[in-house]
Amino acid sequence: MINNNILFPVKVPYSTAPDIVKLKDDFTLTPISDRIRANKLKEIDEFSSDLFNEIQSDNLLDCLNVINAKYNLPDSTTILDLAMNVEEDIAILKSGKVIAICFCSPSGFIPAQIVGKSFHEIHQPVPDSDLLLKMSDKLTSMMSDSSRGSYRRYVWTITSNPSMSQHPSLKNKIIPESIDDLYFRSESQTTIPIGDNVHMLFAVKVEMNPLSSIWEDCEKRNLLINSIDSMSDAMLDYKNLKLIKSILNNSK
Repeated sequence: MINNNILFPVKVPYSTAPDIVKLKDDFTLTPISDRIRANKLKEIDEFSSDLFNEIQSDNLLDCLNVINAKYNLPDSTTILDLAMNVEEDIAILKSGKVIAICFCSPSGFIPAQIVGKSFHEIHQPVPDSDLLLKMSDKLTSMMSDSSRGSYRRYVWTITSNPSMSQHPSLKNKIIPESIDDLYFRSESQTTIPIGDNVHMLFAVKVEMNPLSSIWEDCEKRNLLINSIDSMSDAMLDYKNLKLIKSILNNSK
């Protein structure tokens, strides 16, 4: 059965360009559900401090206090506390550098290792990202500007790992053979200025759906295949899609 409610931000040709959209309405963090809380606790139990890190400072505490008050959340004094109160994975940036992060559903990286790194440094390993890197300083300045409001960007991939977490240690643990072994993973990435034009909140919500739930939709199927076919070899390697590209093209 086709699921028409799946977030599907697939475009042709595939691009890493900073395709961000200004939100018309105020963004609201989602109070955590029992299901997401259980999932976060499971991931933290398995991967421990890989998933969270922070540079402790008065600036961070001030940011946490502002976020708690703005979204009517329980008091939190660490990024881990805050992350356990909301469904989103979250990070806080200062002048474009990550000062705190708790991502229980990372997309192929170890969250704790990017604390202290700039937006530019984080995206340097991404192939074909020259435009994104060139605009990184301008983007981070714009996204922390309180007069501009919140912005959103969508990213997607296909994976054989059914978990919301794509921790690097899980790569290639499941070798897919058919469409039934694959999952469509999408992220809604939202930036929210915290109020001082220096700090911003970065919130990520992950969706996982069996690829089979959209494969019967001819338009979506063709978009997926054409988008993956447009990726460079470097991007296919980076996103671990070479085998998946072959499966998709053989399943038209």
